[in-house]
Amino acid sequence: LAFALSWQLSLATAMPTRRPLSSLFVVAQLASVHGFGFTVPAGKVECFQESAKASDRVSGEWSVQSVNAVDIDVQVTSPTGDHVYAAEREMQGSFAFYASAEGVYLICFNNERGSLEKEVTAKIAVGEPPDLIALAKAEHLSPIEERIKQLHQAMISLRDLQDQIREQDEARHAVTRSTRSWLLYFTILEAVVLVAVSLWQILYLKSFFEVRRVV
Repeated sequence: LAFALSWQLSLATAMPTRRPLSSLFVVAQLASVHGFGFTVPAGKVECFQESAKASDRVSGEWSVQSVNAVDIDVQVTSPTGDHVYAAEREMQGSFAFYASAEGVYLICFNNERGSLEKEVTAKIAVGEPPDLIALAKAEHLSPIEERIKQLHQAMISLRDLQDQIREQDEARHAVTRSTRSWLLYFTILEAVVLVAVSLWQILYLKSFFEVRRVV
C-alpha cells in the first residue's frame, strides 16, 4: 500500500482560531486518524479544519480533561455551512457521519460561555479503514503479506494504547495542578488565621494586664 500524508498546522490571532489538521491522499482506501490535545481559553473558540472527499466517513471523539471546568460546546460544520453535529455543555462526546460534499469540514470547540480555560483531548478520523479479512483470505497470502497484516494490526493497537496513555497522563496533570492550587490557597488562609489569632491573643492579654494594673 502506498500513501502520502501531509500535515499542516497554523494558528491565527483572530477568533475563532482555525487550525488545519491534515490533507490526506491515499492510493488504497485508508483512514487518517489524528489524536491531539489543546487548551481552549475562557471566552474563546478553537477551530480545526479537516479535508474530506464526498462519501468519506468522518468520525471523532473528544473529552474535557480540566477538573474545575468540565463542559464545552462542540460544533461540526460542512463546506456548505450545514451543522452536521452539535453538542452543548458536554464534558465528552463523539460523532460520525459520511461527508455529503468534498471540501473542508470545520470542527469548533466553543468556550465563550466559560470563565475558565479548558483542556481538551480529541481524536479525528477521515476515511474507512480497510477490512483486511475481506480483502484476502489467510490461505491466499504469502508469509510476508501475512506478517505485514499482523504488523499493521499491532501498530493500530499500539497507537490506540498511546492515545489512551496520553489522555490519562493529561488528566493526572490536571488533577495535580488543581490540587497544588488548592493547597496554596489553604496555606495562605491558614497563615492569615494564625496571624489573626496571634494578634487577638496579644490584644486580649494587653487589655487584661492593663485592667489588673488599674485595680
